[in-house]
Amino acid sequence: MGRTPASPKKVSQTGAAVEKIRSRIIDLTIPPGSRIDEPLLLKEFQLGRTPAREAINQLAAEGFVKILPNRGGTFVRKLDLAEIGEIVVAHQLVENNLAQLCRLDDETLADDLERIQSAYRVEVDNRRYLNITALNEQFHMRMNQSIGNSFFHDFAQSTHRHVRRLLVYLYTLESALPEQQEEQFELNVRQHDRIIEAVRAKDREKLTEVLPEHAGATQDRLVRLLQSKTVAPFPVKLRPLVLPGN
Repeated sequence: MGRTPASPKKVSQTGAAVEKIRSRIIDLTIPPGSRIDEPLLLKEFQLGRTPAREAINQLAAEGFVKILPNRGGTFVRKLDLAEIGEIVVAHQLVENNLAQLCRLDDETLADDLERIQSAYRVEVDNRRYLNITALNEQFHMRMNQSIGNSFFHDFAQSTHRHVRRLLVYLYTLESALPEQQEEQFELNVRQHDRIIEAVRAKDREKLTEVLPEHAGATQDRLVRLLQSKTVAPFPVKLRPLVLPGN
């Protein structure tokens, strides 16, 4: 006898809650290291106990929260230098592999990227950080979708979600340095344009140059920001990965 499927209402409530909580973690409204538990979800997000528990479990599976019984609760994942270093490494790995595996024979890919890029420019101009990171994720995940490998897709999506939180953190700090931020956003837009050009031209060599460079720009942005604020330099210096056979 098969299992009774979950009701659409229950699934919808939990899914919507996860999306909302995840967004608040990404945009730092719920700060790194802060406690997030069932009473908070019941009161602030109007969830029942079962959906609240399911939301916490899903966010834990995504790596946004950690359930720590010895500390008596669930906590938002920290965003310290060690954590940032792990995100940077994963991001560069994803983008290096994407450059090698992206399907350049996907006939709608370049047009889809152009459409996302147009929306991205608008959000950059308006400095809507959460939307900027959402469209950046959409841009890169559209390329990942072309590969057709569900395992790689899931890893890439998880990585980009955590990159989003790092980027919001960087953008927030950069807001005190508007000229520097403007320069960095202009660089991001130019790099996206170069990615689109490479995809449209089906130029694998160019793509394997610009995608790792684009991923490395996140770390460069962080280093420059920390140096501008006379903070201790970022301790990890990474270079684009060279895959076997290249």
